[in-house]
Amino acid sequence: MRITRRQLLQAGAVAGAGLLVSPRHVAVGAPPAAPVTLFTEQLPALAELGVLDMQGGGSTSLSMINASHFFHQQMGRTPTLAYRQAGSSQTYLGPVIIARKGTPFDLTVHNGIQDGHPLGFAVDGELVPAGSDDANAPRTSLHLHGGNTSPGSDGGPLQVFRPGASYTYHYSNNQDAAGLWYHDHALGITRLNVYAGLAGGYLLRDTPGPGGTGIDTGDGTHLPPPPYEVPLIIQDRMFNPDGSLAYPPNPDLLGADGNPRPWAPEFFGDVATVNGKCWPDLEVARGKYRFRVFNGSNARFYDLKFVAGGSALVFHQIGSDGGLLNAPVRLNRLVIGPGERADIVLDFAGLPAGSRIVLRNSAPVPYPDGPVSVRRGGVPLPDIMQFTVASQTGYTVPLPASLRPQPITSLRDKPTAATRSMTLVEVVDANGIPVMALLNNRMFGSPDITAVKSDTLEQWELINTTVDAHPIHLHFTQFQVLNRQRFDAGAYLAATGYTDPVSGLVVPGQGNAVPVDPFLIGRPKNAPAGEQGWKDTVVALPGEVTRIRVPFGAEAAGGAPLAIGESFKGEYVWHCHVLEHEDNDMMQRYVIE
Repeated sequence: MRITRRQLLQAGAVAGAGLLVSPRHVAVGAPPAAPVTLFTEQLPALAELGVLDMQGGGSTSLSMINASHFFHQQMGRTPTLAYRQAGSSQTYLGPVIIARKGTPFDLTVHNGIQDGHPLGFAVDGELVPAGSDDANAPRTSLHLHGGNTSPGSDGGPLQVFRPGASYTYHYSNNQDAAGLWYHDHALGITRLNVYAGLAGGYLLRDTPGPGGTGIDTGDGTHLPPPPYEVPLIIQDRMFNPDGSLAYPPNPDLLGADGNPRPWAPEFFGDVATVNGKCWPDLEVARGKYRFRVFNGSNARFYDLKFVAGGSALVFHQIGSDGGLLNAPVRLNRLVIGPGERADIVLDFAGLPAGSRIVLRNSAPVPYPDGPVSVRRGGVPLPDIMQFTVASQTGYTVPLPASLRPQPITSLRDKPTAATRSMTLVEVVDANGIPVMALLNNRMFGSPDITAVKSDTLEQWELINTTVDAHPIHLHFTQFQVLNRQRFDAGAYLAATGYTDPVSGLVVPGQGNAVPVDPFLIGRPKNAPAGEQGWKDTVVALPGEVTRIRVPFGAEAAGGAPLAIGESFKGEYVWHCHVLEHEDNDMMQRYVIE
């Protein structure tokens, strides 16, 4: 059964919410000086977001810069950070990088942040390395999320560089065509760097003919091409009356100086932004659109529906994190956690000109059992954006019944080299206030680094002892979700030795994960159809074990094709993609040997 933090405390087996916040923890932003109108900003589509076309290979560069951005015409300029290519005027996020499968290129990134961090007030000195000056000279590290990259080009949390320095990444693009993305990953300030604007889309196209599926080339042969292919980078944000970004401190967690810590268990904004605009509108032709959906929020999950006249429209999911599914999946709602992406097609052909469709969200925060109403401490964000149907006809090519000439290699029945119990826990103080979240009850700096063998297949069992969902991301690889199954979290925690026998509180570094089998409840539930493709981020639901099959190299399936095409050895990380959790301290290293 589902257990609450109070029940865990009473049972002396506290590992609690991941991270459940009381109403006083929830940050509700001050509104702008004047309330802004919804659906009056035009959504920046692919061309307006900026495109960095690297389909021909070679080398290019981006600069991280201080900027000021108009999120809404009724607000002033907001100090931000952005990735800017030479000759552009990017003021938030970065250009959408378009690459070609099998065509490598080098990306040199310059840290040109000269005017300090726009969220410098929220840097938590207890989370960053000693000697850091991130408020004035922020560390940065660019990670290609979902990329099959070498350790030196992974952009991990320790591969940081300061203002005035540069780093060159090599992307071989030797993997399936997919909607990847890139974002900052600097240790202890990822949540602030991404929140300020350091993120962007990365569309990896297929190669036609042998060696590629030929169906995801972006030419419109089978799937909607630009301008009918539109990224939707969804983020919740919070603004002060002067238009600057807000990030309230945590009044319940005091630092060594006796003042409230800047770190909060989770950040939930009260303003929806898509592609850097508040509650925008997109005019659409009467035809199919391919929406590349990115959940770029720090902590908010979304339960999305396209609503017209009170009814949810049917759409098709055609891809997940790591590429196309075998066949389109018919849906009327999409649940997506931080770090996840979804590739969907929605057909507006049957709607009359002038129709307005609102993208609505019903996910509570924290997900899945947080309060819904404001009165109870919730931070609902029901409206995300609008679509207005124009009179002209758009892209009307039928959606193919099959998306791949050859089906995805199933890892379900492949032999595995190991099965690992990987636990998700929370640390709270004697008052039940969240202090940090951990993987396997170890801090990020722990010497207990998981070692895996190159070109092997492993089964990881993600055992969520908390009462909230965690989107778990593995660097380097693309994996498959097998199933989820409930378990007795209280009894499991007692068996791990994570908790102090007197206080019942989790003690970081203590105990060890144990197999979950003796604590299982009921039968496993297979992954839904939209998850039965390649994934790099999976939602581990509370009180459940989530089983994934993880290839640690291109030959992990005995020669059968995988989404990843290269094998590397070296150190990577896996972590929760709730950025507040990742920064403190729900991230662990693993090494491929």
